[in-house]
Amino acid sequence: MKIAAKHDQKGALALLGREIAPMSTGGVVGMTGSFGAGRASPSPVIRMFSCLVPKALVPVTIQLGGRTITMECGAKSGGFTMADLPTEAPPALPLPTTGPNAANLTVPLVILAYGRSGDKGDNANVGIFARKPEYEPILDAEVTEEAVARWFAHRIQGRVTRWRLPGIHGFNFLLRQALGGGGMASLKADPLAKAFAQMLLDMPVRVPASLAQKLAA
Repeated sequence: MKIAAKHDQKGALALLGREIAPMSTGGVVGMTGSFGAGRASPSPVIRMFSCLVPKALVPVTIQLGGRTITMECGAKSGGFTMADLPTEAPPALPLPTTGPNAANLTVPLVILAYGRSGDKGDNANVGIFARKPEYEPILDAEVTEEAVARWFAHRIQGRVTRWRLPGIHGFNFLLRQALGGGGMASLKADPLAKAFAQMLLDMPVRVPASLAQKLAA
């Protein structure tokens, strides 16, 4: 269990700190806090605010052997347009529900894939990769934007977007408004989304019975 609070008034948080102190001294073994020794005290919320800065204002140079080398612009001076960005993955064909290859059994996603996750401000970023190339069509059909949004409905408030990762049989998911502000501004137990991939890998996905038997062998 994690106890944390935000309030506009410092005095209200000081009152909470005084109430927590007896629980700390008379509570269970193994309690800890991010406030150091003694009683918890209110502190300002520190939050990251991102912005775009013109490249002309941030020249990039390399110091090498006493020489200064000016780097060429790494991106177009006019910025990017939507046509320059990766396209979102289109909906996949559903798995068959009848016939010899019908997907009528479920397995945890971790059986078919592995993943990695992290934070982007208040957004969570999750990458899912098929353990074998032949598993990719199953991930494509089962691990959709809608399915991921339902799975994380208790944690996120914004939209889920999916992109394909060509060549490595994977998908990238962006979960918006998922971290309660993100970083030090968040009261969440996982404000940096480090466990989001593991959470998603618990999701059940449908597979054909023939594949389920091979996986169980």
